[in-house]
Amino acid sequence: MNQTDRALLLHIFASVFEDFAFMFVEDDPDEAPGLQGAGVQTRIDFKSTSDSGYMEVIAPLDFCNELAENILGADEEELPEDAGENALKEFLNVSCGYFLAEKFGTEVVFDLTIPGTREISGKQWAAVFEAGDHAYFLVDESPMMARFVLDS
Repeated sequence: MNQTDRALLLHIFASVFEDFAFMFVEDDPDEAPGLQGAGVQTRIDFKSTSDSGYMEVIAPLDFCNELAENILGADEEELPEDAGENALKEFLNVSCGYFLAEKFGTEVVFDLTIPGTREISGKQWAAVFEAGDHAYFLVDESPMMARFVLDS
């Protein structure tokens, strides 16, 4: 991911987190904490007549549950078991739409897939982080990684 896309991605994420969930993004944190417990990787694919690719985010499961609480204004006990994963999928869906409109303009029509998720372990988190192709940042002090990939 080039620096322009990274900057746009973080700008869009910061805006969506603040407006959608009342959470705040910190770019370039001093340290890179590992994943404590389970994590969730969420991906959405997109395609237009000329461009295709995907966007993904990786976050701790407990962060996803906090995201669901903020979006829905409910306590954790009131939420369904999969509310955290669904909140992250909805966040990614909204963010991807904004990102594509900013990058390609509003005249280009994209088809988006339904976001999919999978659990990741601390070891998988570390491998993704070490690969260095994701933007790394904090959201309300929770670690998160994201990337935008445009197919060649």
